[in-house]
Amino acid sequence: MLASFCASIGVQYVALIIIILTLIVFAIDKFPIGAVAMASSILLGITGCMSMSKVYSGWSSSLVIMLLGMMVVGYSMFKTGVVVLIGNAIKNSRLAQSERGMMIIIMLISGALSSVLSNTATVATFIPLIGAIVAASGGKLHNKFLLMPLGYAAAIGGTLTLIGSTSQPMVNTVLEQNELGLLGMLDFVPAALPAFIIMIVWMSTIGYTIMKKTCTFEDVSLGGGDDAAIFDNFKPTYKTWISAGVMVFCVVGFVTGLWNTAIIAIVGATIVILTGCVSFKDAMISGVEWNSIFIMAFAQGIAAGMNDSGAGELVARFFVDLVGSNAVLQLMACILVVTILTNIMSNTAVAAMMTPIYLLICAELGVSYYPFCMAIAVASNLTTATPIGGTAVSMVLQGGYRFNDFVKVGLPLNILMMISVMIMCPILWPL
Repeated sequence: MLASFCASIGVQYVALIIIILTLIVFAIDKFPIGAVAMASSILLGITGCMSMSKVYSGWSSSLVIMLLGMMVVGYSMFKTGVVVLIGNAIKNSRLAQSERGMMIIIMLISGALSSVLSNTATVATFIPLIGAIVAASGGKLHNKFLLMPLGYAAAIGGTLTLIGSTSQPMVNTVLEQNELGLLGMLDFVPAALPAFIIMIVWMSTIGYTIMKKTCTFEDVSLGGGDDAAIFDNFKPTYKTWISAGVMVFCVVGFVTGLWNTAIIAIVGATIVILTGCVSFKDAMISGVEWNSIFIMAFAQGIAAGMNDSGAGELVARFFVDLVGSNAVLQLMACILVVTILTNIMSNTAVAAMMTPIYLLICAELGVSYYPFCMAIAVASNLTTATPIGGTAVSMVLQGGYRFNDFVKVGLPLNILMMISVMIMCPILWPL
C-alpha cells in the first residue's frame, strides 16, 4: 500500500525527499552514519523506489569484503607493535629536537601509514607518541603545534591509495554496482600526491606561522612519562614481523593484481588471525569499524534507489542546467561541492551520495566518468577547513584547539589543495 501511494506521487520525488533527509541527518551527525544509511536504504525499498533485494545487495560486494579484511590486517599491525617500531625510530631521531623537523617527519610517516592503514588508528597511536616526545623535549616541542599537522597528514595521506580511506572504496562500490571499470590501487597518486605535498609545505611554513599566532592557549599535556614507557619497553615478537609481512603481501597483491582484492584481503586477515597476531573476537569487536562497513554496504542501496527511481536523473539535470554542458566546468563544480560537503559531514557519505549523481551527469554530457569519480574520491578527503568533517582531524581536538583555529590554518590549505585537484584531474584523465 505504501509503495502504491508513493508511486502515485512519483517515486523519483519520494526518493529525492528521502535522500535529502538522509543528507541532513548525515550533516547533523547525531546518529551513526552506518545506521542512517541502513534506514535510508530500507525506506527506499519499502516505498517502492527500488526492489527490496537491493536494500541489502551491498553485503555481497567484493569491495565491502576487501575493506573488512584490510581493517583486520591493519589492526594486527597496531596490536603487534609494528607501528610502535616506527614510532621509536621517530622518537630517537635528531629531527625530534626541531619542531619544524619533527612536524615534517610526523606528517610524512603518518601520511604514509594512513595510505595503507586506518587513518584513525594511525592518529590514535601517534597522539601518545607525540605526547612522550614533547614531554622529553624540555620545552622545545609543543603538542599544539604537532597534533593538527598529524590529523591533516593522516586525512590527506589516506587519499593516496584505494585502501587508505573509506571514500575511495565507496566510489568503487557505486561503480561496481553500475558494472563500470573500477579505480585502481594506486590510480589516486597523480592527483592526491600534489595535494599531500602542498599540505606538508603549507604546514611547515605559512601554516606553522599561523599556528604560532593563533594557538596562543596553554599547551596541553598528553601523559608524557607513561606514554614514553609504552615505547621504551616495547620488544618486537614474531607476531610483529608476521603482521608486517602480511601487510606487504596485501599491498603487493593489490598492485600486481595477484587475485581479486577481496580474496587478497581475507587471506591476509585469515593469516593474522590463525597465527595469533590478533584473536578473531578482538578483530571483530575492536579491529573492524562496523560503522564504515555498514555505510559501504547500505550506500549501494541508496545509489540504487537514486538510479531506479529517477531521482538521480532529476538532480543530474538540475546540475547540468545550473552549470552548463561544459565538462571542465562541471568537473570543477563537482570538486567544489564535494570539498564543501566533506568538511561538514562524513567523507564516505559524500562519496556515496555524489558518485551516482555524477555518473548520470557524465552520461547526460557524453563524457568519461573516470575523471569525475577520481575527483570525488580525492576531494572527499580534503577535510582541513573544519574539525568535524574527518574523524582523523576530529581526534586531534584534544590538543586544545578551537573551531576557528582549524578555519584559520586549514581553510587556505583546503582551497590550495582543491585548486590542485581541479588542475590535475582534467589533465591526467581526459574528459
